[in-house]
Amino acid sequence: LCTYLDHQIGKVLNTIDEVGLGETTRIVYTSDHGENLGVRGTWGKSNMYQEATRIPLILAGPDVPKGKVCNTAANFVDYYHTILDAAGVEGEQTSSERPGSSLWPIAAEQDDQSRTSFSEYHAVGAPSGAFMVRKGQYKFHYYVGYPPELFDLSADPEETNDLAADPAYAETMQMMEQELRRIVDPEAAHAQALTDQANLVHRFGGRDAAMGLGTPGATPPPGAEKHE
Repeated sequence: LCTYLDHQIGKVLNTIDEVGLGETTRIVYTSDHGENLGVRGTWGKSNMYQEATRIPLILAGPDVPKGKVCNTAANFVDYYHTILDAAGVEGEQTSSERPGSSLWPIAAEQDDQSRTSFSEYHAVGAPSGAFMVRKGQYKFHYYVGYPPELFDLSADPEETNDLAADPAYAETMQMMEQELRRIVDPEAAHAQALTDQANLVHRFGGRDAAMGLGTPGATPPPGAEKHE
């Protein structure tokens, strides 16, 4: 899969050069999620650990520093501003409606450890919504109805030492939970997800009917039925 993807991206980049746009085209290479690949005995995504939530992000093009590694946190919501900025279009700047910032200036600036990254995950059948915030060296996982987790990524990049119950980190725990609640009300989001999921299962004919559907791909092959 990696070889196939590399080949397809290479075709796009070669075409950009062939039509004479290599010096003026900005490129963002990223992904939608990571892959557990057997770490902690799990596969796929579906959790908040680094192997699932940390993704590649490569910027290239005019005014992008060559060879620089930027350690400032970035989020999917930044792409809205990033793409419009690259196209010379001014986007909506209302933070409540369009959070995030253009990544082009961020890539050229000094690292900003005060920036927060955020993720949440809800799945049909999961007993709790999962929420994550990372700020600086700390990463905080919050589960509705279950104990939270706290990791110091500078000392524990593999997230094997949960500091949440350590009294020495009580203030950090409070700070990280406040940061999470500044972004979202986890209990309300969890309740809304359960309601939406129950409505979806009902629309497909109930639990037994939904369980029989399997997991069709996002793009069905020719001749396959697409479930609306």
